[in-house]
Amino acid sequence: MGVKRFRDFLKLGNYRGAFAEALKANDPLQRTIMIAEIVSKSRREEFTPALLDSFSQVRSPYGRAIAASYVGMAFYSLEQERDAERYFSLALELAGSMPSPMLRGEVLMVIGRNLTLSGRYSDGLEALREAFEAVQSSRALYSEVVSALVKLAKTVEESAEEVNNERALDFYALARDVYLTAGFKLQGREVSDRMKLAEDVLRRGSAAVWELLEKGDIENAVRMARFLSSPDRAVSMLRIAYWLVVHEMEGLAREVFNDGVEMILVGKLPVSDGELEATAYRFLRIGRFEEALVLSGLIKDEKRSSELIGNIAVQLAKRGRVEEATEIAGRIGDILIRDKALRTIKRIEDGMGSRSDSKTEPRKPQ
Repeated sequence: MGVKRFRDFLKLGNYRGAFAEALKANDPLQRTIMIAEIVSKSRREEFTPALLDSFSQVRSPYGRAIAASYVGMAFYSLEQERDAERYFSLALELAGSMPSPMLRGEVLMVIGRNLTLSGRYSDGLEALREAFEAVQSSRALYSEVVSALVKLAKTVEESAEEVNNERALDFYALARDVYLTAGFKLQGREVSDRMKLAEDVLRRGSAAVWELLEKGDIENAVRMARFLSSPDRAVSMLRIAYWLVVHEMEGLAREVFNDGVEMILVGKLPVSDGELEATAYRFLRIGRFEEALVLSGLIKDEKRSSELIGNIAVQLAKRGRVEEATEIAGRIGDILIRDKALRTIKRIEDGMGSRSDSKTEPRKPQ
């Protein structure tokens, strides 16, 4: 129950709530991992004393190797590279001392994953390759080796999804090889297909992503958009969000839309007003006023932004949301467009009143 509450708090950005749940964990390794995830998500130093205290309580070399890689990842999120390097070096040193190839493979798999999440793609890939070699050299039961290989393949595949450049192809290739070694040919082919999609997007850019959308392959469109250059990626996320709304995938649509907006705001990307305006009108046509309003705030040209907001307000009024429409129209920067929108809204409101009166007034006798 505590772990579920922890995950829920973390997802909602309630870091203090997540921290309170983490402190309830009796196992110092689990507690270290949980606090490290909080630091990595929140990027707050205030949790590091508790993180290091929990790490100091992990005793076994196996546990310390895993815990050290999480601490290293946490320090990378805080941009404290020297400390991060120190803990990752410790993790790799402890992994190398594992007497069992199977244990060494398990530890290297975690270290490789955390290195990749820290943006150290080459080192992460190398650790995952070493994990592959270690598991293959193990003298454990065949079923144990296969189980470990499948777990490793999934970890490599998940790691590939975190890489937004050509290095992802190397991760996909490794995941394919691990699946095939384990005898999972179908999964190996699926990863190969994903590699081809990635290569296509890296070669042709946004055109390849639009083709996936047109085919209705939304999952791969979302997955492959990360290979686009930053401005194209942000616009793609907004367009994909529109498609998700049309296909009634509300939860994912909201997440993808927010990611696209965040990329523009935080990254200060040079996305053209035309792209933002066109996407906003797509949302407006299907009655998604909130998304259209958010995008209007990203448009730099005041006249274009004002015209868009005016259209949003008028459409809201036509839906009977006159009070809300009037409030939004009142915030329009361009005075002429604001006055025109307010007059239009007033006519719509009067028209609604007239229709209402005509329905309620009794007919005069002839």
